[in-house]
Amino acid sequence: MPYMLAAVFTGMLLYNESVLARGKTHAIVITGKEIKKMNARKISDVLNQVPGINAGETSVSIRGSYRVKVLLDGRPINDPTSSHGFVKFDLVSLENVERIEIYRGKGALKYGDDASGGVILIFSKKTDAFHGNIRSYWGNYGTSNYSANCRAANGAFGVGASLGYEYTDGYQVNGDRKKKKAGGKFEYMPKNGLKLTFSAAYLKDQRGLSGRPEYPTPHSRKQSEMYSYALSARAKRITSETFFNDAETKNRDPDRNIDNSITVRKFGEDISTSLEGGGWGTISCGAAFRWGQAESSRFASKDEHSISLYATNTISFGPLPISISFGLRGSGYSDFDNTLNPEAKIFCKTNKSSISMTYSRTNNTPSFYQRYDKTSTKEPNPGLKMETADNFSLSFFTEVSPRLSCGASVFYNRIAGRIAYVLGDDGIGRYENFGEVTYKGGDISLNWKIMEDLSLKTTYTYLEAINEDTGLWMVAKPRHRVYADLSCVPIEDLSIIFNLKYESRQYTRSDNKASVPGRAIGNIRLEYHPARLAGRFGAPEFFGEIKNIANKAYRYGDGWLAPPRTWTVGLNYRF
Repeated sequence: MPYMLAAVFTGMLLYNESVLARGKTHAIVITGKEIKKMNARKISDVLNQVPGINAGETSVSIRGSYRVKVLLDGRPINDPTSSHGFVKFDLVSLENVERIEIYRGKGALKYGDDASGGVILIFSKKTDAFHGNIRSYWGNYGTSNYSANCRAANGAFGVGASLGYEYTDGYQVNGDRKKKKAGGKFEYMPKNGLKLTFSAAYLKDQRGLSGRPEYPTPHSRKQSEMYSYALSARAKRITSETFFNDAETKNRDPDRNIDNSITVRKFGEDISTSLEGGGWGTISCGAAFRWGQAESSRFASKDEHSISLYATNTISFGPLPISISFGLRGSGYSDFDNTLNPEAKIFCKTNKSSISMTYSRTNNTPSFYQRYDKTSTKEPNPGLKMETADNFSLSFFTEVSPRLSCGASVFYNRIAGRIAYVLGDDGIGRYENFGEVTYKGGDISLNWKIMEDLSLKTTYTYLEAINEDTGLWMVAKPRHRVYADLSCVPIEDLSIIFNLKYESRQYTRSDNKASVPGRAIGNIRLEYHPARLAGRFGAPEFFGEIKNIANKAYRYGDGWLAPPRTWTVGLNYRF
């Protein structure tokens, strides 16, 4: 199998409390304490600080691929009604996040299909005491947001609850948006090692769809609802993860005679354990069952299921700081060909340095929407097959000093049988398996603690995203992307972060005949938490944010109009 790796990049990465690969997880880990220091308002602001990640309001890509599986406390929050896995990031409250684990180009061995880009795991804080917060902010374009979180524990029992509401008029005609969310969590943790956790969440999103400037849709409306449930049980070495998602999306546009809906329900059960194999290392194994059902105003009810088994073995070599892991995941499907996917890793770690090499294969399954849904511009394709992705990566990290570290990674991802929308001569198309795509490049990072109260953190990603059948560049894939934060603490209790985002030119058409120019956008985030106002019942924090400071007019890589200057100010009260 031919493959290539881009030239090795060198760079600088992170000081003491850093976003880096830790321990035996081989993942990038971001803790709640680190999130607090970022002054971030949404999880996309957190994820964008990781090299190779590009996150938006409802989407995330890793090294060019939008096939990223995102799990919150064990349940997937990818939108099952979308065409290629939008993410319900609104279900995540940053105030309640304990940690985030990011697996770039790997993780499918354990977490299954639709993870050619990688896997993101989000874990909520434990209910070990009475804590919470009330947060609200306001901004231009009629923006307002209100949220509250609370958690408490009594003996072996713990509970948590959250509420949220957001509204904005939007910066375009018919660009308004209203969201409501609620969540709850119950934990039972007796001292015998048993742990039971049940969580539930609800999200309702109502919005107008403005359309592209050249093709406006002033009356198009979209409404989506999602109920999500998860039950986790751990007893000694055995773990069980169960989830059920019920999502519905409605679209209406009287100008185009569109009034339709699609409902998708998904159930999953995962059981895993680990065994000590003596000289054979640690063996992890598990089984997974998936069931999905979809129905729509445009097609009859459809259902499918799959069963998977996986096993991986990790071997350490005594005093040598080297470990090797390898494994297989076999899956049987009701609607697709059966698969057998390998994953292998070599990991070497010393006190201040680490290097890893990874290969993995995964499958991206076509969605119900792509196969069965019919619209005014799309015909169904029930025979659509899975994509197959092969990922290679090499990563390096070393800590130079408490203030400075360095690291780099290179990657090569090949997707065969790529699923793409193919437009016909009559203006109506459908999704088809169409050719091969490669994503290759590398990323570096720099985080330099210049002075005690001043630090610079930046990431750079180089990406070549090519349709190998045509030799043309993929849509909305910048060759160069830079994300930089300059953090300072000018006075006690006040932190300011100046942010710069740069993306080079991107094609907006698959034939590469239209593009949007590169752009650099400046933003600023600040937070003031006066210690003198803190009391026995809690402490207030004042924060603000300005995005697109220069009020630059530009478009995203897919051709949609981006926001002008926006600002928000708010108050967060922790207790």
